[in-house]
Amino acid sequence: MDSLRNPFRFGGEIGAKGLVDRDDETAQVERTIRDGGKLFLIGPRRFGKSSILRTASERISTKGAIILRVDADPISSIDMLVEEIVALSASHLKGKAQQVIDLMRKYFASLSLEVKFDVTAQRWSVTSNIQRTSEPSAAVQHLVDALDGIEKLALAQPASRPVGLIIDEFQRVIELGGERAEAQLRSAVQQHSRVGYVFAGSNTRLLSAMTSNNDRPFYRLGTVRVLGPIPRSDFAAFIIKSLRASGFRAPDPAAVDAILALSEDVPYNVQSLANSCWEELISISADEERILTLEIVRRALVRAVMELDPIYTSAWTKLTPVQQNTLRAVIRQGGKRLSTAPVVRTIGASSSTVHRALGALHDQNILRDDPSEGKVQMRFDDPFFAHWIRLRAMGFDRTG
Repeated sequence: MDSLRNPFRFGGEIGAKGLVDRDDETAQVERTIRDGGKLFLIGPRRFGKSSILRTASERISTKGAIILRVDADPISSIDMLVEEIVALSASHLKGKAQQVIDLMRKYFASLSLEVKFDVTAQRWSVTSNIQRTSEPSAAVQHLVDALDGIEKLALAQPASRPVGLIIDEFQRVIELGGERAEAQLRSAVQQHSRVGYVFAGSNTRLLSAMTSNNDRPFYRLGTVRVLGPIPRSDFAAFIIKSLRASGFRAPDPAAVDAILALSEDVPYNVQSLANSCWEELISISADEERILTLEIVRRALVRAVMELDPIYTSAWTKLTPVQQNTLRAVIRQGGKRLSTAPVVRTIGASSSTVHRALGALHDQNILRDDPSEGKVQMRFDDPFFAHWIRLRAMGFDRTG
């Protein structure tokens, strides 16, 4: 048993085998690409959005689709995104290098591209010779030209070969492109019929406003799918099945519930805590009973949280005293009634200062909005950070 592989995976994209109860979302991404539709996939970080995109991409690619999937989060300019999209396009075209280069110049003529194939690395590289500009609308126009080029590429494919463009962390494009970016992109995308677009992002506040406000260009441009937590019953069944497959006895149901509750149903954190529980179980002597209990879950939580102590310490020390007090208040209040006078007094700042602190913590991806029953509750983007703050307040010995 001790040579078994831990079945609970986190820290990266999870493939189809490890993805829990996201069949509907995955199928919708596939359907959008196949039908040349438009989909906005909105979900907080750690909810498995990228894993859904990966699984859908893999499945539909095996059926012959051309999938161009890019992550906009790390880009520093829209032109970088344009070059990445065009390079991916080249990698899907067949033929000798010069034939592909000629096709790329045909599809993306307005971009004045320099396309090269690196024989050693076996990959295409693209450099645009267009004049770079600090003017956001001009850079967005380059992206529009790239999207028009993908549509031309798609039209050249047989009807049985759909083409899809997936942009993860799409809000980055809007942040770099400015206010006019939405209108510029809509004017192009709404005219395309062969390319299926999936715009995914974790800035739920921004993307929800973009797609739900009727005065925004992206209003009703496509279908909107908001990722929620995985139903507890499904996640619990997955945990129990995975533990039993490892040879452990059926766990205490209360222990499984604790994993989900302590992780606040955030898929990444559920997998992380379950992973730590598995490690605790495997460390038990083979002649002892290996069964998941509440005590093991508590030990595993401390282990999982304190392994991230350097990261949390760095994040905490960068916060202002008001921001630190605001996070403590979020924990005490369960994320509710934070603007009431009694809570503001405990933070030790004015109401406006607390409001700014909440906004800053949201912008830093420390807190997120969680709409529930018509009200918005503030939650930690990473529930383990809240547990770390609690342990710190208790004077937890980090060396023990």
